[in-house]
Amino acid sequence: MPKRVSRVAPKPVSRVAPIKPVAPSPAPQPKPAPVPPRPSIRLAGSASSRLTIKPSPPTGPRPQLELSTKIRPSGPRKLSEVELDEDEVLIDGFDATLDGEKVRITAVLERTCVYVGPGGDRRLARKEELWVEADKLPIRRRSLS
Repeated sequence: MPKRVSRVAPKPVSRVAPIKPVAPSPAPQPKPAPVPPRPSIRLAGSASSRLTIKPSPPTGPRPQLELSTKIRPSGPRKLSEVELDEDEVLIDGFDATLDGEKVRITAVLERTCVYVGPGGDRRLARKEELWVEADKLPIRRRSLS
């Protein structure tokens, strides 16, 4: 009679590295006594008095700004609808109406303006929300010379 050979499935191979025993950590050393901080020495004058503002290197004359001679129609309109030529700049420091309230514009950005609110705090408003008199805006023309 033929002898039966039983097949045993092979043991799965583990791909995890074996865990090595960790060496015991050395006994904690006592901490040295803390060194007391040195007393500070104050020199005459504060640190801010030593700061200086240096002038920037001369880069040539700044472009002069001239009043714009372009005639704009009067009447209230949104600030976003006021068209400026390529060489024109809207100068800050003018009044506008925001939600029926008069505000002072202190800075003009690309899509927004900084205004001073009734409490004296500075806030941002979109140009679409600001109503102005286009013929009274401080628009300057950049001189190309």
